[in-house]
Amino acid sequence: MLIQILLPVQASSTINIQSAKVAVDDRNSRTQRAATRQALTQLLIKFTGQGDISSYQALKTISEDANRYLRAYRYTEENGQLYFVAEFDRQQLETVLKRERLPIWGDRRPDALLWLATENDKGERRITGDGQVNEFAITARREAEVRGVPLTFPLMDLDDAARINAFDVWGLFPRQLNLASARYNVDFVLGARIYRNRTRDFVLPGTDYATNTSGLEPETSAVTQSDFIEPRLEQPLQQAESVQEALLALPEGHITPVALDDGPLFTQEEFSTLAARAKKGRYSLDFFYVPFNGASSEVVHGTLIGDEPNELITQLINRYADHLGQTYAILPGDANSEQRIELSVGNLHDLRGYVAVQQYLEALSVTESVTLVRQQGTVSTFSLHLLGSEKDLRAVLSLDNRLQPLRDAFGQPLEGMHYFWSQ
Repeated sequence: MLIQILLPVQASSTINIQSAKVAVDDRNSRTQRAATRQALTQLLIKFTGQGDISSYQALKTISEDANRYLRAYRYTEENGQLYFVAEFDRQQLETVLKRERLPIWGDRRPDALLWLATENDKGERRITGDGQVNEFAITARREAEVRGVPLTFPLMDLDDAARINAFDVWGLFPRQLNLASARYNVDFVLGARIYRNRTRDFVLPGTDYATNTSGLEPETSAVTQSDFIEPRLEQPLQQAESVQEALLALPEGHITPVALDDGPLFTQEEFSTLAARAKKGRYSLDFFYVPFNGASSEVVHGTLIGDEPNELITQLINRYADHLGQTYAILPGDANSEQRIELSVGNLHDLRGYVAVQQYLEALSVTESVTLVRQQGTVSTFSLHLLGSEKDLRAVLSLDNRLQPLRDAFGQPLEGMHYFWSQ
């Protein structure tokens, strides 16, 4: 039987889940105690992958006794702001989380690329590049660091310019963004666009406010027709949730003739939706995130509405981080639900390779213990005592290139847990 060893395109990053930093006003002891608790709470959010830990009483107890887990601390100053940086005992925290059967997310995290399109007051749309230092990029990077999710922006160099434009990002086309992301070797692709909600009056052709059944006052209705002089699409955009979103996705200067008797550009339902958005907040952020080269069924998408664009960016990063936490964090079970499985690893030619594999497996968040049970040639077979399930183990292993699953001639993984050590 022919066996193939295929290296995956994705690559993940190792993040620091032992320290956290918080902004402080001074260095006195009272501030230090409060900052230590705040830093540990921040670290527990990163450690568990749970954005809201308020419902976990055990985590509250841990945070209140923060000094017990503190190993070292220091102060640093960045751009005139003083920060308290605390380092905690990771092993001790893991022991408590396992005992309390709380989620544990290891330090290997999926890499992600964020395609972000913004629109200024003149209607000009821009893609945020990695070299730009604007408020949106700063907010996204800061929140990603707090949540422990590796995140970068596209370079927007000549290679990117040849593959994608502002229209593709503004339209939130997953396929185009996925193709353009191939050079970045990431696990997840995110697309987002931020725009101001229209708040001026909107009048349907041939309709006045006397016949408006939306129940909205003229000054709070969504838009004027002149706000959307771009006509309707010849073919509906599959990604657009409404005619309004399809119009917003049109490239600058795009013209498709529409006869005046074709009817209104917007239905009454869409008009009401726009007005409702404008009432909720001044800005909207439409988004999606999807595994690189993932199926369409794996696309998560939605809209966030609020008055502050930076707050919407923060919400987006937190939603994405929560999604990853739910996917990759391990929820330890009780003794009866824990599993033992065997995993074989090939390409181990000496003692050094065997030791490296055992240490690697023991460091995974999903394993409780690892024991060598067989050695045949260059293949070592280990017995793994899992905190979670075999599915959890496969998910964790997929984030690293060092253990590659053996596949048959058709590219399908072999039955069982058979891997190849590539380092």
